[in-house]
Amino acid sequence: MPRICLALQGGGAHGAFTWGVLDRLLEEPDFEIAAVSGTSAGALNAASLAAGHAAGGNDAARAALTRLWRTVSERSPLGAATNALPFFPLPRALIHKALERLQLFGQLVSPYSPGLPRANALRSVVESSIDLPLLQSQTTLPTFVSATDVEAGAARVFTGAELTADALLASACLPDLFRAVEIDGRSYWDGGYLGNPVLTPFFAEDRGTSDILIVQVTPFVRDGVPEEPVEIMGRVNEITFNASLRRDLRMLTEIARLARAEDLENPVLRRIASLRLHMITAGDALTRRGSISKLDTRWSELTDLRDMGRTATDAWLAEHRKDLGQRSSLKGDYGLLS
Repeated sequence: MPRICLALQGGGAHGAFTWGVLDRLLEEPDFEIAAVSGTSAGALNAASLAAGHAAGGNDAARAALTRLWRTVSERSPLGAATNALPFFPLPRALIHKALERLQLFGQLVSPYSPGLPRANALRSVVESSIDLPLLQSQTTLPTFVSATDVEAGAARVFTGAELTADALLASACLPDLFRAVEIDGRSYWDGGYLGNPVLTPFFAEDRGTSDILIVQVTPFVRDGVPEEPVEIMGRVNEITFNASLRRDLRMLTEIARLARAEDLENPVLRRIASLRLHMITAGDALTRRGSISKLDTRWSELTDLRDMGRTATDAWLAEHRKDLGQRSSLKGDYGLLS
């Protein structure tokens, strides 16, 4: 299997699907990652993957990802409550209805409201489950995390020594849940608004491969027009958080088409011209759960999503393993890089 650049989308608890994808890929004996990019939950997956890999290769990376999602469940109020009462499981529909009400209430309350905690609830998860000093110092797996500069309305990509807890929290900072994260005097929100995930680092420099594998957890397409407030809000967020990826794929497709017809001296354009794009997506199985399930952090739900990711990866490898290093396997209305 050729070396691959991994691009990991964000999507709350649905990031556990990406955990399953990575867990399955890391079982492949000849699987080699050239670089990894992540946003929001994808940033946490990317950081855990890179730190674990630096500590002990593929097996340690798998263990690090398991530790991340176990900690997410244990440190979240919903996960902690259900883990403490394993013999009294509540139906998914009932829990999701309660989460819908909480989400609607949250739209009316600012995270800056007096009396609400200032601390970011994800900080303890990041600091206890990810080896941050190792992540910042390792050089074997270039790692890129994006966040949105609130005032400038521009994306910032963090890498290397910049990959602090604050950078990871900034990448996952949904403004209706958390206060903006301040880094070097700038305030940041979730990176998904402008790069979900960012692809530029994979061709701005030579990574030794032209294959980019995107792990998508937010669907491009969802049948039907939502009518309930939570469903409307969820679909708006899906469209918003996919806009940058659609834009980037269309742009790369068009630039690659034009670049192949020219004898180029610019090395970046040459790399774009040779890109091979691939995507593993959850498909209908994840779409049917609805956007509210992104808040469901129960361990049973997270491991179910992990298994879904492993199954999707098995199917993708069976169909597209032969495409790696040869051609793009990604198709869609944004075009195909072949």
